[in-house]
Amino acid sequence: MRTKKQIAAEAPPAAKPAKAKDHGLLRKAAGIGATVIAARVAAETGKKGVIGLIAGMGAKQLIRRHPVGAMVVTGAYLAGRLYEAKRELDQRKAKALPAPAKPILIAEARARKQGGQG
Repeated sequence: MRTKKQIAAEAPPAAKPAKAKDHGLLRKAAGIGATVIAARVAAETGKKGVIGLIAGMGAKQLIRRHPVGAMVVTGAYLAGRLYEAKRELDQRKAKALPAPAKPILIAEARARKQGGQG
């Protein structure tokens, strides 16, 4: 019969723990960016709770796993932000500017000009 020492000697060496992958600075920045955009997507869905959380998680997974998905999600997010900013700016301008005066026709302007000289 074999002893425990013989069995241990015949067994393959124990597996070493896998070394953690060293992600570069670009991957870390992408992870942070994905988290930020996911949080914004979740907040701007207008639905707090589970639906916003699922939308944010989906956006984050898409950004982290697929470069094209990252461009699409980020582009759509930025386009939405620009659209909202432009709409807000247009509303501010509409409130700030007075209503345009009634237009004067050319014939009426000429009549006024001739009437004032003569």
